[in-house]
Amino acid sequence: MKQHKETVMPVIFSRACEYALRALLEMAQQPGQESWAVQELSARTDTPAPFLAKTFQLLVKGGVLHSVKGRRGGFTFARSPGKISLMEIVDIIDGDALTKNCALGLPACSDVNPCPFHSRWKGIRNTITTALRNGTLLRMAQDNLPAAAKHKSKAAKPRRFSRGSS
Repeated sequence: MKQHKETVMPVIFSRACEYALRALLEMAQQPGQESWAVQELSARTDTPAPFLAKTFQLLVKGGVLHSVKGRRGGFTFARSPGKISLMEIVDIIDGDALTKNCALGLPACSDVNPCPFHSRWKGIRNTITTALRNGTLLRMAQDNLPAAAKHKSKAAKPRRFSRGSS
């Protein structure tokens, strides 16, 4: 039996999308921090800073984040993490690959010309996209907080976000 070198490969999302989701989750779990430097997020989420910076620029263009330049600059949410769906982030970073591409990578695969895995993947994909559409950064952040932190965050005053969104 041939042994394979152990590597971690993206299963559903691109590496860029995985990095973005990790960093955005970290931001959402720390609502008291007003602005985030890429270097700090990179260190806290074990992601390469230059790669994360490029990915965050896509999220700025997509209206998920604001970017402030300068010494006290960094990234902040453009609106409440409770109003940012996970699917929105995936769409901005990965486009429609999750909802359109064949799981086996066959370009001709479709409902009309299905690959052997098409019907199984279609059901799995629908379940995943529904979860991503219904999930928000805030919900994901709260689901991943320790119990004591969850209790504390519910008792805290709601954080105000720029542009009047909450």
